[in-house]
Amino acid sequence: MKRKFLGIDIGGTNLRGKIISEEGNPLGERKTLSEAHMGISRLMENLAGFIEGFAGEEISAIGIGIPGTVDRRNGTLVQAPNIANTKDFPFTEVLLDRIGTNTPVFVENDASCAALGEHRAGAGRGSNSMVMITLGTGFGGGIILDGKLWSGEDGFAGEAGHMAIDPSGPLCACGGRGCVETYVSQVAIKRIVREHAELREKFAGTEESAIPERLAELAREKDRAAISVWNDFGTNLGVGISILVNVLDVKTVVVGGGLSGAWELFIGKTLEEAERRCLGGAARGLKIKRAVLGDDSGVLGACYVAKKGLGESS
Repeated sequence: MKRKFLGIDIGGTNLRGKIISEEGNPLGERKTLSEAHMGISRLMENLAGFIEGFAGEEISAIGIGIPGTVDRRNGTLVQAPNIANTKDFPFTEVLLDRIGTNTPVFVENDASCAALGEHRAGAGRGSNSMVMITLGTGFGGGIILDGKLWSGEDGFAGEAGHMAIDPSGPLCACGGRGCVETYVSQVAIKRIVREHAELREKFAGTEESAIPERLAELAREKDRAAISVWNDFGTNLGVGISILVNVLDVKTVVVGGGLSGAWELFIGKTLEEAERRCLGGAARGLKIKRAVLGDDSGVLGACYVAKKGLGESS
C-alpha cells in the first residue's frame, strides 16, 4: 500500500492540513481555527480534534510546523513567544497521548517548513541554497543549504527573528531587546502605530488584527506617516537579510508571510539596504524573491517533514 503523509501548519489563527502521496501529489486538505492565542492547552485540544478528522485516511506519518523553537529529537517545544505556557512543552508526547495513535509525528519550526515548501515547489525551486523569511506575527526564518534543511546541532537554526539589530531597542517576546522581530513583524507594526502620535489618531476604533492591513491602505493612499513606517520596515528587513547573506553566502532569499502582501510598499528600501550592507562577494547574484505558494508553503513543507521523518526522499 502506498504511503500518505499529512502536513499541518499551525498558525496564530488557523490550522491547515494537507495530505500528499509518496509522489508528492495532493490528496486532500482541511482548515479550522487554531485559537493559538488562547494558549497551548486550547491549541492542543484543537489540534488533536483536527488530526482525528483525518482518521480514515490511513496516514503513514504526520509533519507539523509550529511557530516556535523546536527540539525535534524529543518533540519538545522549547519556547513559542506568541503562544502562552509553552516553555519546554512536551509537544509530541502530549499530542500522541491525546490522539491515541502510533502514527509517527515529526515537529519542525513553521518557518523551516515554509522554506522546505518554497524550495521544493515555489520561488526557491532550482536553488541549491536559500533562506526563507516569513513576515507574520513574528519574523521567522528557514535555511536550506546544499539542498537540505539546515536545523543546526540542536535543531534551533533559523531563528532569524531574534538577531539583535539594536541591543537597546524595544523589548522582544523572547526576553531580549532590539531583535529584528521587534521592527519587522505584525507585532512590530502594531506597536509602532500605538506609539506614533499622528497615526494613533487615524487608527482609533480599528481592531488590533486589522492594523497592518489598514496601514498598507493608508500608505497606498499616499499618507506620509504610513509610508514612513513601511520605509523603516523595509530598511530593517534589509538589515536582517544582509546579516543572513553575509554569514551564509546564499544567493536566494525568499520572503513570504502575511505582511508580504504589502510587498511594493517596502521592497524598494529592502533591496537598497541589503545591497548597501551585503559584502561584495555575498551580494553578487543575490536574488530577493517574493514567495509564490502563499499559505501552501508551510503546510507543504510539513508534508515533506513527515516524508523525511520516515526516511523518504522529499
